[in-house]
Amino acid sequence: MDRESVDISVKMGNLKLKNPFVVGSGPTARSVDQIREAEDNGWAGVSLKLTIDPFPYLNLPPRYRWLRREKLHIFTAEKRLRPEESLKLLEEARKATSEILIFPNITYDGEDYEGWGKLAKRFEDAGAHAIELNMCCPNMSFNLQATGESTTKATGASLGSDLEELPKVVKIVTEAVKIPVIVKLTPEGNKIAQAADVSLKAGATAVGGVANRLGIPDIDIWQPMGSVYRLQDQITLGCLSGPWIRPLALRDTYEMRYYLGKEPFILGSGGVSDLQSAVQQIMVGADAVWICTETMLRGFDWLPGMIEDLKNYMKQMGYSKIRDFRDILHRNIAAADELKVHDGYAVVDLNKCNACGLCWNIGHCPAITHPNDVTTIDAEKCLGCSTCVDVCPRKAISMVERVAR
Repeated sequence: MDRESVDISVKMGNLKLKNPFVVGSGPTARSVDQIREAEDNGWAGVSLKLTIDPFPYLNLPPRYRWLRREKLHIFTAEKRLRPEESLKLLEEARKATSEILIFPNITYDGEDYEGWGKLAKRFEDAGAHAIELNMCCPNMSFNLQATGESTTKATGASLGSDLEELPKVVKIVTEAVKIPVIVKLTPEGNKIAQAADVSLKAGATAVGGVANRLGIPDIDIWQPMGSVYRLQDQITLGCLSGPWIRPLALRDTYEMRYYLGKEPFILGSGGVSDLQSAVQQIMVGADAVWICTETMLRGFDWLPGMIEDLKNYMKQMGYSKIRDFRDILHRNIAAADELKVHDGYAVVDLNKCNACGLCWNIGHCPAITHPNDVTTIDAEKCLGCSTCVDVCPRKAISMVERVAR
């Protein structure tokens, strides 16, 4: 297969994305310059910074932390856009760009659900290619509920996990506009697959997961009343994202695809930063991928290299289109009672082992001893768990399958 025969475009309703990569809604999607730069670097779409109407009760200057060792990004305070700001941004961005698809990310915070449809219609009239409903943001009413406060309104993650109220809103919006409607859902509450299902049945064109979770950041136990954030007193439950969340994000996408079947369009997200993490999302069921945190840390100009890597990867694997490897991991994900494990044990290569002792103290292992400081593994006692292989810094230990007697 030659490289030119590889097609990385995907169809979402009546829209064609030239590749599966969309700038996720956040701080890198709030200006015309950012959107133009994203287009210049080949991004297929951009989800605008969250717009809330009426203006939110939580709106503070941004406070972020990138915890490099943990590969974890966390924020508490954040600014949102007013409808007038976002509508102006959309109109100016449409004039300044020609190819990139623009999806306003909206939340209506009024008393009646009809306001959702009216807000969506304003963005359709202003030139939006699709409408993205924010049913995922944890730093709104969900944050207040999680910290014990009572709220009279359900927004963001609270509404996105309510299987009765969510489809009412989706239906109102899909009846108000003719362009595709994307529902961006929360994994909080463990109902993301069911929420995706009721959203699609209410008329949504596509669904996806935000992956972010609320959590408490690392705390200095010697100064517990301090704050991990600069220029901010106290801490609160923060919105966590970044590479650390990949396993949970893959589970979110997998659950949606498994529950929904092959036809619905799903956007995945969570810790995508390179070819491998992007392909993993597709392999568990994503048609396209939102990327936010990585654009905050690295900007937009790394995408062209990843697109080239994707095309080369597809050529080498014999894939002609994204659908060829979408869901492919489902064939290899088994229920726990279906797992096939092989009997085996660990062996040590004494030519590589320097008796560092890291494997000598594995708490659950009865097989490793070190007489005269020589690492020794009793094959009969070995559990076959392979922890010793992982802790060995010299690759001196390997697993072998036991030959049937």
